[in-house]
Amino acid sequence: MEEPMSASSSQIDPRGPRFTASVTLVVFAVVLLTAPATAGIVLLAIQTAFFAIGAARGVQFTPTAYVFKKLIRPRLSAPDHLEDPQPPRFAQTIGLGFSLVALAGYLTGATLLGQ
Repeated sequence: MEEPMSASSSQIDPRGPRFTASVTLVVFAVVLLTAPATAGIVLLAIQTAFFAIGAARGVQFTPTAYVFKKLIRPRLSAPDHLEDPQPPRFAQTIGLGFSLVALAGYLTGATLLGQ
């Protein structure tokens, strides 16, 4: 019989969501500088997909979380504490909503709405 997952095993390293937020900041800065050009809209669509993954599955399953786990986390010491993954997941949901509105704005020519 399988044991239930303990509370600590569902906790996440808080530096992972911080890394993801940093990458998101850079992505949005590039989008603001390049949109409504195609490259900016494509980058916004990719970020929207990342938000959708984070909202649906959890921030620990996003592509940026994978990069953190494979490339960055092994080079760091153990975290001082672990955190509940639900607040970052909620933030991913909010980001998804805003990025969907921005994407719709750019795709329909409403650049101000996209911005």
